[in-house]
Amino acid sequence: MEKTSDGKVDKALFEYQVGKKEERRLQRIEERREQIISAASSVFAEKGYQRATTQNIAEEAGVSEGLIYSYFESKDHILLAILEKLANDANFDEFIIEDTSNDLHKDLLDKTFRIRHGFLDEMDAMMRATMGEAINNAHFREHYFHILVKPALETMENEISEWIKAGKIPNTEPRAASRFLLAELIGLFYLRAINDPYIDQNWQDKEFLQQVSEYYLHGLRVVDN
Repeated sequence: MEKTSDGKVDKALFEYQVGKKEERRLQRIEERREQIISAASSVFAEKGYQRATTQNIAEEAGVSEGLIYSYFESKDHILLAILEKLANDANFDEFIIEDTSNDLHKDLLDKTFRIRHGFLDEMDAMMRATMGEAINNAHFREHYFHILVKPALETMENEISEWIKAGKIPNTEPRAASRFLLAELIGLFYLRAINDPYIDQNWQDKEFLQQVSEYYLHGLRVVDN
């Protein structure tokens, strides 16, 4: 233990060293927790939540099954932790279109492209791990909606309201429009998750996303004969 020149314990230095040790300990705990969540996301995405076991998760994470229970009470708690991480990592401001070009079509295309890269791609395993269980598990479905879906819808509703006020789109019901837009994104992700060959082939294609943004703005228009 460090001492001052007069032989007394350097209290400030001691407290600093203790604090740094505690900081490192908490960091190791968080890193291990993230490791388990990441492994569970992969296992749930591959096997499905119901078929997956904590032993499967332990093997994927490279830890003992007993260690998992030091961090999570049950498999249900791991699933909820995945959902919370998904919501925390999702930057819902990504759904907001910044008016940089005065061209809503271009802005929407750019935003769609960024969402595909920044949200659906980076969080692929967590999306797959939670989406199926949200459909089949009523209790988890409630968490899924309030933690993940509702904030995204509210952000979209506010943005669509701003588009209407600025005269960029016709007057419409923002709550309905936001659900249509989110359904489009979720639908594309679902088709990719089940390996639709057309979506797989065009997922990186900006021309395809341009068509998507066109559908967002105009839908399927009838051609006059």
